[in-house]
Amino acid sequence: MKDKKLEANIKKTKDFMEIWNKFRLIFKKALSCNTVDIDEERSFLSLKGLVNSRYDDLMDSFGVKPIGRFIKSESIYNILSLENLSTMSDERYALVERDWEESLRFLDSLLERLERKKRRIGGFNKFIFLVKNGINRLR
Repeated sequence: MKDKKLEANIKKTKDFMEIWNKFRLIFKKALSCNTVDIDEERSFLSLKGLVNSRYDDLMDSFGVKPIGRFIKSESIYNILSLENLSTMSDERYALVERDWEESLRFLDSLLERLERKKRRIGGFNKFIFLVKNGINRLR
């Protein structure tokens, strides 16, 4: 038995995690280099917009109200450009790193729960499910 909504949510979560990791890689690369070229800056800003829209789409599909959305932390998402990274303090960098790790743990646990649910649903015998539904309808 398959749950199409569950399958879609698993795919959305995996897609978001991929984009989120790309966003982090661009960020880390910019921190390790002294200069940022215009193409990297554009890529960063474009990916930042994509992260925003995909995250909102993902949370909407789970029915999470905007107040409960915390993965786009202030410290990560308020980086306006890569050029500002050269002036980032050690404390702010530590905060950003902590937020990255927390967000990835949250996404991993979310994906794990979805995949566990998929396995559980996959274990249902469709025939038994239909028979139980038929018996319940007869009552």
